[in-house]
Amino acid sequence: MSFVTSLYEKRLLKRIKEYPSPGHISLVISEADLLQKDGLKKLKGYILWCRELGVKIVSIYVDVLDTEKPLRSQMIAQLTGEIDDILQKAPEQVGYEIFGENGEPFSKRKENGFKVYVSVGFGGREEVTRAVKDILQKVKDGDIKPSDIDESMIESRLLVKHEPDIFIRSGGKHLSDFLIWQSIYSEYYFTDVNWHEVRKLDLLRIIRDFQKRQRRFGK
Repeated sequence: MSFVTSLYEKRLLKRIKEYPSPGHISLVISEADLLQKDGLKKLKGYILWCRELGVKIVSIYVDVLDTEKPLRSQMIAQLTGEIDDILQKAPEQVGYEIFGENGEPFSKRKENGFKVYVSVGFGGREEVTRAVKDILQKVKDGDIKPSDIDESMIESRLLVKHEPDIFIRSGGKHLSDFLIWQSIYSEYYFTDVNWHEVRKLDLLRIIRDFQKRQRRFGK
């Protein structure tokens, strides 16, 4: 890091701490991002940066390519295991939940004021579809009436029950369906910087820009 960059980072950090930090930041990365050299190490660093900046919840979606099912399942199993390994080695104050194939729980650690959610290959459309199917089964079984169905009932069945303030897509211009229900009022940020080159400074810029935006929440 150059002297000028270091100076700018410190100045930006000082400005950020003068205003409330976003409570929940969501990130979408690809399997290729994590499989490249130091990709997982960068992921751990990103999580710790968020924690240092006062963020309370971090959600991460690893977009796994649509390959043949056996290969895709193998890739998801590999990535969930590797992500679990780096999070186990994170400070104890970092709580987390990792979801793998079909959104099934893979691993978790109790939170202590800071929580990380990681979904590997299980997107938002699948998440909402599963929630709706569960509700319909409850109706069929007579446990609930159709008139009882509301937004809160769907939300209670989602993997992540918190709405992101910021939604970051690294190295791409396409939307993801991750947290498709929860992110309707999120502020979106698309960065051309690929995952390998993401710096703490890039995250600081996104947070500072978020702090200057006037959020309308659909109004």
